[in-house]
Amino acid sequence: MAVEVLYRKYRPQTFGELAGQEPIARTLKNAVAARKVAHAYLFSGPRGTGKTSSGRLLAKAANCTDPQDGEPCNKCDSCRAFVEGRAMDLIELDAASNRGIDEIRSLREKVGFAPATAEFKVYIIDEAHMLTDPAFNALLKTLEEPPPHVIFVLATTEPHKIPATIASRCQRFDFRRIPVDATVDRLDYICKQEGISCPREALELIARSATGSMRDGINLLEQVMDYHGHELTLEAVRSGLGLTGDARSVELARLALTGDLGGGLALIASVRDDGLDLRQFQREVVSNLRQLLLVQTGAENTLSLTKEQAKEMKRLLEGVTREVLVQALRVFGQADLRGDPLSSLPLELALADCSLARDAEPARRPAPVIAPPPQRQPDISPPAPASAAEEDVSPPPRPASRRKKEEVAVNEGEAPSLAEEPRPAVEKEEEATGAEEAAIPVGLSSADLAPIQARWQDIYQLTRKINFKAGALLNSGCAIVGLEDGTIVFGLRHEPLAEKMNSGDGGAYLQALREAVQQILGSEYDVRCVFDDRASTPRATAGSAGGHLVQAARELGARLVGEGE
Repeated sequence: MAVEVLYRKYRPQTFGELAGQEPIARTLKNAVAARKVAHAYLFSGPRGTGKTSSGRLLAKAANCTDPQDGEPCNKCDSCRAFVEGRAMDLIELDAASNRGIDEIRSLREKVGFAPATAEFKVYIIDEAHMLTDPAFNALLKTLEEPPPHVIFVLATTEPHKIPATIASRCQRFDFRRIPVDATVDRLDYICKQEGISCPREALELIARSATGSMRDGINLLEQVMDYHGHELTLEAVRSGLGLTGDARSVELARLALTGDLGGGLALIASVRDDGLDLRQFQREVVSNLRQLLLVQTGAENTLSLTKEQAKEMKRLLEGVTREVLVQALRVFGQADLRGDPLSSLPLELALADCSLARDAEPARRPAPVIAPPPQRQPDISPPAPASAAEEDVSPPPRPASRRKKEEVAVNEGEAPSLAEEPRPAVEKEEEATGAEEAAIPVGLSSADLAPIQARWQDIYQLTRKINFKAGALLNSGCAIVGLEDGTIVFGLRHEPLAEKMNSGDGGAYLQALREAVQQILGSEYDVRCVFDDRASTPRATAGSAGGHLVQAARELGARLVGEGE
C-alpha cells in the first residue's frame, strides 16, 4: 500500500493555506477573481517556501469552474483532477534535466495545441535558471506572446541567473523564508490532523531547525514521529533532531566570557570524549552567546525566555563588557569544524582567543582631557632683533657687491593697512642672473625667510613622496613667499591650482605639504597656499638658485660660470 509523505499530503489546496506568503497569495487570488491572470510568472525564493505549490494553486484556481473570491472550490471536476494529480493541462518541466534547446523547441511546438479539458494549459518550469542560453533564446518569443490559453510559471532559487529579457516578460514574485510562528502554526495543524501530540516548544525547535523552509519542517516532524511515535515530548524532539541540549554549552559560554582557559579546555575535552556532535555543540554555544548579547542590549523581548532564564542570563553577564561578549560570539561563530568534525581544535582555539582578549582588555579609565593649544595672536609689532642663537644658525651675510636690492610693491604709493593682509614684495636678483625669488611680506627680513627658502627643494621632494598629486600641483609653479605668525605661505602661479591645493581630495594635498614642512622644519610651522603669478616651478627655482649647496657658495662670494657681474 502506497504511503504518501506528509509534505506532499499537506500541500496547500487554497491560497489561504499558503503559509508565510500572504502578499503573494492575496495578489494571485485577486487576479483569479478579476479574471486577469498574466501570461507568465516568475516565482523566486529559497527552497521549501511554496513556489511550486503556488504554481499548482494558480493553475487549479484559473481552471476552476466555480471559484470563490479567487479561491478554487476543490469540488468541481477540474479541481479534483488537479488535487488527484491527473490534470492533463498541468505540465511540469524540470529544467535541471531538460535544459537544452531541443526540449524548449518541443515545448514551443506543443503550446499551440488547445487544452485537453480545462480552460488554460499551465506550464511550470522548475529550476528555470538551469536552462542554457540557447534554450532561453528559443523560449523568449513564445514567453512574450504565448497563445491565449497558455500560462507560464518559472520557478527558481537563483533569480539572478535568469536573463533580464526573460524576467522582464514575467510578473515576478519573491518568496521569503517562512517565519517561525507561521511554520509552527502549520505544523500544529498537521499534528492535529495526524493525531500527534507535540508541545508547542518542541514545534518551535523543529521550525527553527527548518530555517524558513516549510518542506524541511514537515520532513523533520515526520522523521521525529517515525522514531518516537505519536506522543512527542520536548526531549524526544531534541534527541530526534540531534540537539544535544547539553548544559555544558551554557557553561562553556560562561567560561569563555570569564576567561577561564583551563576550565574551558577541560570541558571541551569532556564533550569530545562523550561522542557528542561538536558542530551541533558549537551551534548551541553560539546560540547561547547570541542570547546573552540580546539580553545585555535590552532586546530580550525578542526571545521566548521565562523570568528565571532572563534572571540567570543577567547574572552571567555581571562584569562582562560588550566588547568581550562580541569577541566571544565572533570567534566561536567563525570556528570552522567542516574540515574535521571530530577535532576539537577549532573550539579550543576560539576559547583561547576569548581568554587572550579578556586578559588584554585595558582597564577602564577616563580618557585624559587635552587642553587645546592657546591661540596665537597676530604679532603686528616690528620684528625683534635676532638673538645670538638665531645669529648662529642664520646664513652669513653676502658681500656688499652681491646683496639683493629689495623693492616693496605697494598700490599707488599707499602703505597697506594693518587690517589687510600685506601683499608680498618682489625680490629680484641682479639682471645678469635673470632668476626670480619669492616675495617677502612687509615687516619680515630676508634673513628670517632665507633658511626656510633654502629647504624648499627638500620640502617639495618629500611632499611628492607623501602624495604624488600634491607634488604635481606644486611642480606647476610654486615658491615660498612668506612667513606669517608661524604659517609658511606658498605662492602658486596658477589660481585654480592654488584653490585645488587648499581643498582638493578632502584636504589631503594641503595635509601632505603640511606633513613635509613639519618633518623638515619642525612641528611649530603650519602651511597655507595663495595665488601668486610671480612664483616659479620648483625645478626652475632650483636651477636658478642652484640648490642649497650652490646658494651657500654664492653667500661666500662665488658665482656660477656664465653669470654676469
